[in-house]
Amino acid sequence: MPMVITCVIWRSIVKPLQFVRQMILAVATISMLSACGSEPVVGVLLPITGSASTYGQSMKNGIDLALDQEQANLPEGFQVLWGDTATDPATGAAELVRVAGQGARIIVAGTTSDTARALLPVLDETDTIAISPSASAPSLTKDSRRFFRIFASDELEGRRAGRFLYEDRDKTSVLIFAEDTAQARGIEPPFRQVFEQAMGGEVAGRIVIGSPRWEQDAADLLAAHRPASVYVIAYGDMTIDVLRFLRKKNFDGPICASSAFYTAHIVESYPDLVEGVFFPQPAFDMKSENQLTQDFVATYQQRFQQDPDIYAAHAYDVMRVVIFVSGEASSFSATEIRKVLAFGIKEFPGVTGIIQFNDYGDVRHNPIMFIIKDGQVLNFERYIAEERIKITERIKKLLKG
Repeated sequence: MPMVITCVIWRSIVKPLQFVRQMILAVATISMLSACGSEPVVGVLLPITGSASTYGQSMKNGIDLALDQEQANLPEGFQVLWGDTATDPATGAAELVRVAGQGARIIVAGTTSDTARALLPVLDETDTIAISPSASAPSLTKDSRRFFRIFASDELEGRRAGRFLYEDRDKTSVLIFAEDTAQARGIEPPFRQVFEQAMGGEVAGRIVIGSPRWEQDAADLLAAHRPASVYVIAYGDMTIDVLRFLRKKNFDGPICASSAFYTAHIVESYPDLVEGVFFPQPAFDMKSENQLTQDFVATYQQRFQQDPDIYAAHAYDVMRVVIFVSGEASSFSATEIRKVLAFGIKEFPGVTGIIQFNDYGDVRHNPIMFIIKDGQVLNFERYIAEERIKITERIKKLLKG
């Protein structure tokens, strides 16, 4: 009964993060008592509502598919407690307290880096472990030994984008559009380090998307500096706003976006705006010859009538890792769960690549570049190779008369 009262309180008050952190101590004892059992209870906290809801739905699809396919491998008593973070850090922290109080020791959570950061102190107070399918801010795993992720760090993505624009696209100037988020703050410094400092490129300016007069400021910079390329560091809706602006201005240089912009919903809803956009993406390639990936893509398409995006793929792999850990842990405690994640996951096969955590709880999945062409998300290197083959075949036909 006390736990029910606590949940009612959580849902009926304004949820500033400071209040959440104050209340954690009040429920920590209840959480610990609930955890005394060894039942494998898993919390899944996704942004089903709010600005990141499209990512949350893709992840839910991936997790549902993994649970269905792994039924035979679920340990006895395996239970999933679902929660909606509403794309709000304080709500995410409160939901973590709730599911921990009901016995969850491992939490699939931290979809966005801002929400993930709010969870870190709560993990300590509730004695839980989190594994994230998509949070990418570089410091998250270094700030907490309880936080693991299978998504590439922003550092790797920023560097890859910088090299791509300067070396592969041969562009020596860039205009940056950045959203005011932890994700953007994690990606921009390593991008600049490569593009400006290492390569000697020029950053024509930086526009904070959504700030007053951002479109006018961007128009002024485009006119004054005529940058050869654009880099957009933002989530889906904000990136679409920038693409709409650039199309109206007839910008004809290469546009590189961050991986956070891409979901199946975005590509399907705005085909003209996203056509030709480049973006680095952690290693999930729908056209991979890997059998596990092929089976995942085919099953996902059949069940959901759409292609899986990187968020569905990473969530699918996260739940498969959680199920493996649940079966391997000698007891379902935070200590044993962390031990299996840190030392028991060795070259775990995933649709996003081989999964193995380093000392910080990161995987090293180097991003690869993709391009959107005719509504399809294509591996850029493979796309270029296939186009060269097509051109060669056309030349041969012409020479033969």
